[in-house]
Amino acid sequence: MAATCLAAAPPAAAAPSLLHVGDSLAVGSDPPLRQLLPGWSVTTDALKNRPTAAGVAIIDSRPSLPGALVVELGTNDSPDQSAQFAAYVRHVLQVAGPNRCVVWVNIHRPPYNGVSYAGFNRALDQIAATSSNLAVVDWNGMVKSGQATVAGDGVHATPEGYQSRAEAIAQALQGCSSQRSPSGSHTITPAKKAHRPSATPTPKAVPKPAEKSKPIKVYTPQPGTSKPEIRRTASHGGGSSIWPFLIGALAVLALGAGGYALARRRRAT
Repeated sequence: MAATCLAAAPPAAAAPSLLHVGDSLAVGSDPPLRQLLPGWSVTTDALKNRPTAAGVAIIDSRPSLPGALVVELGTNDSPDQSAQFAAYVRHVLQVAGPNRCVVWVNIHRPPYNGVSYAGFNRALDQIAATSSNLAVVDWNGMVKSGQATVAGDGVHATPEGYQSRAEAIAQALQGCSSQRSPSGSHTITPAKKAHRPSATPTPKAVPKPAEKSKPIKVYTPQPGTSKPEIRRTASHGGGSSIWPFLIGALAVLALGAGGYALARRRRAT
């Protein structure tokens, strides 16, 4: 009997994993996000009215972290605490480590007690500029440019808005997973060109200084073009006008009517 050799099946690649932590906005964006990431293993811990401190504590309490983090926190914090918020963001990055992608959605909501959330968004931008594994989803820019919609409270998204929010988050995650450099940092590196041998030696070019890698550019909405202003052609001031002609014509008609009436009176007498 001939022996049958069975080749061992190669081990299946592990599905990319994700921890999704946030507040009520995360509650709304989680269902469409899962649909956009069918091959991912997603663990979500989202709760209404959750401040950043509580969300960061959840991340700290986990014995191990998956390959990526999505954080939707900051909307329930007091906007005058931007320094504390920045400290939370840096802490999450430290816990995540340089080889794990962290996607953080910035803040859009009306001012609270007269203070806007621009300081929170500015802190995220500044930290992302120096952190290769932090990708910021510009939710505030999306809403302001009309590329996403929010409900009447100015905070929570409409169903279409949550879909747009989830798409931007998925875009950030895909960028993190597909643009890893060999060192594990989440930066976009230029593609290497293949060198073909040349028959005649060419002089070596002077090497240019190495360019610094740039953090992932997640979502930069373009401002919508404004509608052209409709200008009316009515003339004012020194332009030509039909009014003098009309006034003169009316005066002539009035004089004519007066002369006609006087003539009739003379005939009657």
